[in-house]
This record gives sequence, C-alpha cells and structure tokens, in this order.
Amino acid sequence: MEFQPGDIAACYGTDWTSRLIRWGTCSIFPPAPLRLGPSHVALLCRWRERMIWVESTTLCQHPCLFHQRPVSGVQAHAPEERIGDYVRQHGWVEIYRLTQFHRLCPQESRLLTKLLLDEFLGVELRYDLRGAMLSGTRLLQLTRCFPGADLEELFCSELVAAVVMRMQRMNHSNPSRYNPARLLRELVHLGKYQKVAVFSGADAVKLSQEAAHV
Repeated sequence: MEFQPGDIAACYGTDWTSRLIRWGTCSIFPPAPLRLGPSHVALLCRWRERMIWVESTTLCQHPCLFHQRPVSGVQAHAPEERIGDYVRQHGWVEIYRLTQFHRLCPQESRLLTKLLLDEFLGVELRYDLRGAMLSGTRLLQLTRCFPGADLEELFCSELVAAVVMRMQRMNHSNPSRYNPARLLRELVHLGKYQKVAVFSGADAVKLSQEAAHV
C-alpha cells in the first residue's frame, strides 16, 4: 500500500513485553478491535521524497535513517523494514489513517516533517521508560498526582500524541497519559482516524523484498 503523512502504525508484538503491555491496557468498553490494543505505535511522515517511520523505542537494532546508527529513543526507519520486523516474529501491524475530513494539506504535511525532524529526531531524545510505565496505570491516570509532561524524554505513544495534538487533530492535554491503546481508542472514537490496512505473516516475504530495495 502507499503510506501517507500522518499515518499511525499500531504494532502488535508477540514477545512477553508486548503481551504484557497489551493485556495491561485492555478495556471492555471500546469497539472489539481495540479492546486489546497495540503494544507500540509509530508515526509516518515524508522525508526526502520518501515515507519514513518515526518512533521512540529501545527495541530496534536497525540503524536510524537520520543518525546513521542504532539509537535508543526517537529514531526513523523505512516502514517496510519495521513492519517486517513484526510480521516475521508472527506479530502484525495495523495502519490507521486520518479520516477524509481531517487529512493533512501539503503545508501541514511539511510542518509534520519539520516537527519530527527538528524537535525530536534532531536532538536525539531518549526513551522514557518511567513515563511508559505510568501511562499504563489506571487509577493514577485519574488523579492530580500524575506527573506533568516532560518532552525531553519520550515513549512511543507520548511522541505520537504530542505531535497529533500539535497538528490540531486532537485536543491538547498531557501526552504522557496516553499509552498506545488509549491513544488509538480516543482517535478512533473522535472520528479522526480509521484503520485502513493490516500487515500480517502473509506479507513477510513481500515486505522483506521491499525493504531490501529501500
């Protein structure tokens, strides 16, 4: 498929950490497809006439396209490469896209790229493990004791939430409160995003071939 700026990749891993995140953030109230949400999310933008996958993680060994070496924290990769990582390990990746009314115009697409490159990739932000763990809490989320946002370190859904808010596709609030599942549930509930594709094990060979030519 052809990726578009603003697409969100919802990743479903099969390792114990991914399963723990998914089950720890499950909910019986959302629509069935998101009751057991993703363990990781990434955001896509256009850079140098190609689409790139921007994420914050400690679990990727590929060299970052921007830094030309493996990093821990905010990094960029070819979408085919990262999707292939999941499907080869029997996981899957779902692509959520802005609904037609909320699609980015060309100027907004350029702003998205600038934000991701200048504010996040350009300063090599580290992964926020503590924030990721707190985002999965339930009762603490409802109290004033929940810590304020600190964008000097970022976990995956905090990064995506902060950028989507900046692009005015989501009400402004503390992005640190959003784990991957909660973020997607809200965006889908608000009518801002919808699922448009699923990459699973059947796509592994094709994705490997596409990644080799990137």
